[in-house]
Parts: sequence; structure tokens; C-alpha cells
Amino acid sequence: MNNYLEHTVSKTTIDFFTEQARQKIENEKWLGRNKEVKIQNFVHCWITEEAFKQLLMQKKITLRNRGLYFGDAAGAGEDFVIKQGEKEVSIGLRSVAPDSLNKYKSVAYPDDRFRTEQHKIADFIVVCHNSNGCVKFYGAINKSTLLSELEKSRKLYSKMNQEYFRVVPLELFSFRTLQQLFITTE
Repeated sequence: MNNYLEHTVSKTTIDFFTEQARQKIENEKWLGRNKEVKIQNFVHCWITEEAFKQLLMQKKITLRNRGLYFGDAAGAGEDFVIKQGEKEVSIGLRSVAPDSLNKYKSVAYPDDRFRTEQHKIADFIVVCHNSNGCVKFYGAINKSTLLSELEKSRKLYSKMNQEYFRVVPLELFSFRTLQQLFITTE
């Protein structure tokens, strides 16, 4: 049995996301960061969101999704909101690179979000990995556990992304918790 959920996004969709990311960078007049890296970051993010959305839809789970968002980060909204009974639950996605997944076994989380925007952190964070459109979802962690771990985690600087991150052990993202998001949802 696999300890992940998986969905593949088509090349046509990935090409569309790439064009949309280029337009986003141009429209928002991104300065000071490597534009190609930012374009790939957006494409990567949208691929994982599309894959997760498709999994939710396959399970006939009611959802809201911000989709392809253009504009400043303040207005972006949550990645996903689903219903668990009568309660709405927000879900954020964190994609990890191959080294983080296999070598360091950790998940990077933006330091500024932890320090100044905890109110924007979703109720659950789902960790995933995208390899050319094949996205595997490995587990989830609830917000209170994530915040507790971020409080004691190391702060590292990413030269490629030009920002600080904190790292959380991958093992804290439970496949069982991820499955529960799909099982207990109406």
C-alpha cells in the first residue's frame, strides 16, 4: 500500500500555468528577485493546487479554492476550504524539493508567515512533492502542532528564493491525518 495520494496534471495545463505565471510577473512588476525562479515557483504551486483540487473533486468533497490568483499576497486567500460536517476547515499546501523529501526529510515554511501572519496559516498543512506534473501528497499537520514546531525550529536563508524559512521534520506530517481530511469531509 502507498503512503501517499497521487494525481498527475497534464502538460497542456502546465503550459497554461507557465504562461499565466509569466503574465503575473509582468503585470505585478516583480523586482529584485530572479523572475524565472519566481515563474517556476508559481507554476509549481499551481500544479500542486490543481492536483489536490482534482483529488478532492474525485472524492466529491465540497471545496473552495483560490485558483490562479493575480494581485498582491494580502488578497490571495486560502489555498483550500473544505467542509467537515458543519465546520469549514482551511488547507494549505507545502511542496518539498527532492532533497528536502529524501535527504533532509524536512518541510520549509516561510519565516515571515510564522512571525507576522499566523492568522493566515491554514487549519491543516499538506506536504507534497511535484515531479513534472505527477504530484504525491504525503501527509498533513494541524496548525497548532505546526506552530509549536516552528517556534523551536531553525531559521535558514534560501539564496534561490531570497527569503528566510523555518524547517519542520517531514515525519510530523501524518498520512493518517491526510486521509482523515478526505474521510471526515461531507
